[in-house]
Amino acid sequence: MRVWFWPGEELAKINRTRVSEKYCNVRAAIETKRSAMGFKAQLTKSLFVFEFDYGANLEGYWMYQHMVLQLEDCIDCLKVLYPQFDLLFLFDHSCGHNRQEEDGLNVENMNKEFDGAQ
Repeated sequence: MRVWFWPGEELAKINRTRVSEKYCNVRAAIETKRSAMGFKAQLTKSLFVFEFDYGANLEGYWMYQHMVLQLEDCIDCLKVLYPQFDLLFLFDHSCGHNRQEEDGLNVENMNKEFDGAQ
């Protein structure tokens, strides 16, 4: 696995903004064992590039949970380092289509009959 580092002063500034914050998707943080209670850990390296040995017997597979946590970590970094910019992220992550919030809208679960409860 290759690791990318930032200068200590920038990393310390980013970490100060993450103290006592929880991930938006707490369930993903718990499922990936990134955080037992969903709190954001102090960053020790850049998370914009993450390389790992994939496979069942190696470091596992890249899933929705990993993607959403990495995105939130990257947003935390960019908001601190470049507050003057608006952020836009585009994804083509087709295996994420089968994953959604528990209370999210899903056409498969909606009442399709006339005058039914939603």
